[in-house]
Order: sequence, then C-alpha cells, then structure tokens
Amino acid sequence: MRDVKNRGGERPAGGVWMRRLTMTGMMAGCLGALMSPVPVLAQAALPPILSAQGQDGAVAGTAGRRDDANQAGANQAGANQAGASPDTARGVLEPAAEAVISAEIAGRITDISVTEGASFAKGALLVRFDCTLYEAQLAQARAQSAGAKAELDNARSLARLQSIGQLEVQLAEARLAEASAAIRLHSATVERCRISAPYAGRVVARLAQPAEGVAAGDDLLAIVSDGAPRLRLIVPSNWLAWLQPGQRFSFDVDETGGTVQATVTAVGARVDQVSQTVAVLASIEEGGRDLLAGMSGTARFPAALRDPANRSADPAVVGEPVPQPKPRPVEGSAQ
Repeated sequence: MRDVKNRGGERPAGGVWMRRLTMTGMMAGCLGALMSPVPVLAQAALPPILSAQGQDGAVAGTAGRRDDANQAGANQAGANQAGASPDTARGVLEPAAEAVISAEIAGRITDISVTEGASFAKGALLVRFDCTLYEAQLAQARAQSAGAKAELDNARSLARLQSIGQLEVQLAEARLAEASAAIRLHSATVERCRISAPYAGRVVARLAQPAEGVAAGDDLLAIVSDGAPRLRLIVPSNWLAWLQPGQRFSFDVDETGGTVQATVTAVGARVDQVSQTVAVLASIEEGGRDLLAGMSGTARFPAALRDPANRSADPAVVGEPVPQPKPRPVEGSAQ
C-alpha cells in the first residue's frame, strides 16, 4: 500500500486520515441520494400511456355513449309526437288591425286625450301639438299670396296699356302660383298638428307625454282596432293535404276557459323548411268581442275532415257547392 504524505513530505496522522475517509463517504452518499429520485419523479410526472388496444376501447366506449344518447333523444321525440293529438293545433289571437301612431311634424305636445286601455271612436282626436309657429307660417303665406295676386292684376292692366311686355305678366303669374303652393304646404303642416284615430279601437301604450317635444317620426301611441280579433295557427305542413279555406273548427281559449267557433280564411303561402309547419289564418265567429289580442289556445278540427269523401260531401265545411253528377241519357231516347 502506497504511503500517503502531505505537502511537507510527512505522513499524516491517524486521526486526519480517518476524517478524510469519513468526509469522502459522506460526499458519495449525498450524490447517490440526489441522483436516485430523478427517475422516480420523472416517471411520476409522465402521463400513463395507453396501448393501441386501450385507445381503441376508449374511443369505442365514447362513441357508444353518444349513440345511446342520440337514440334516447329520438325515442323521446317519437313519444312526444305520438302523444300529440293529430287534429289539434296551437294558436294565438291577433288584432284585425294595429298601428303605431307617430308624429309627422316636429313640435311640442299639448294634449294626449287617451290613456292606456282606453277606447276611442273613428275620427276621435288623439294627440294635439302646439301649432303657433305653423299657423304663423300659414298666415305669412296667405299674405304673400294676396300681394302676388295684386301684382298680377297690376301687370295685366299695364300689359293692356302696352306699358310692359308679356314677360312681366308671366313672372307675376309665377309668383302667384308659388305663393299658392306655399299656402297648401303650410295648410298641410297645420293639419298635422292634430292626430285623429284612423279607426275605432283601443290604446295599447302611450309612448309620449304632454309637454314633451318630439321630432318628426317619433312614436306617440300604439293602438289596435276595436273588433273581433283574428286567429293565427301554426299547423303541420302535412295538413295541407286536407286543410282548406272555409272549414270550421272550435278554439279553446286558455285565458277564459271558453270555446268559440272559427273559420279558416287563408292558408300560408310558404312552409317553414326547418319546423315543417305552415301558418293558417282564421276568423272568429259570434262571441269573440270579449277576446283580447295576445290570448292563446288550442284549435280542434273535426276528425272527419281528413276523409276526402266527407270534405267533398259537406258544403258547409268546405264552403263550396258540391258538384252534382250529370244525368246519363237513356238509350233509345230522343237526342
């Protein structure tokens, strides 16, 4: 064994030698402890890797659950369709006429004579504007028209005396025509200071208040006509095989619990390609005066309407006369 000497050429003492061995062992142990967890930590951080067979199984399981959900939805839709009555349809009542009254001129509102829910007659005054400015403009136009007429009379008198030419007369006539047009313009503006009801009806909403200044085109009132509302139905498109204008049916109103009779007046001109439905309009017969627009209910059609023989044999339902067969001539009779 080779002797170990220090820098001075002397052999180290036994205690120093033991301390050196101890420190070397401790350093080797620390390095081993630091290096040993690395594979464990790396292995713990890595995600588990599925085999090809495991991946296929997971995808197949997901697709199977999706197919099961789709099949359940289809079964539910089929159950709902089977549970619905084939001769009923939902509908909503609409007003025969409705409008939003808007201002035709800019000005300040002086009075709105109706409130929400109030009834009014055709021609009744609904809204009045402050017309002071427009009336002054009309008076000014009338004064200008009177002056233009006096100028024209004077020009014609001078023309008869050959004091002026025909051009001056024509210019005076043009000024009178312009003044007359201004009178008509300002008269129409003054007429728009008062808004009258276009038909008998009721007020749905007041969209402006007295003393407010509005611009031309601003909404003032929402109104509906006062009369029996019409009925709008949404029916399956396959009803077009037997549904015709003139057919009568009953309509159960949800809000009142009553039943009214209605008649089909028109069938929609287009089928909705997504929902496969078509709109149908109907008129309410006697007893619909108490109904309000917006009420909904269920329309019930007679099941016999699906039979073509019953449809053609009942003129009261179809609304058309039943064609009668022509008598066949008897053989041997005179032609």
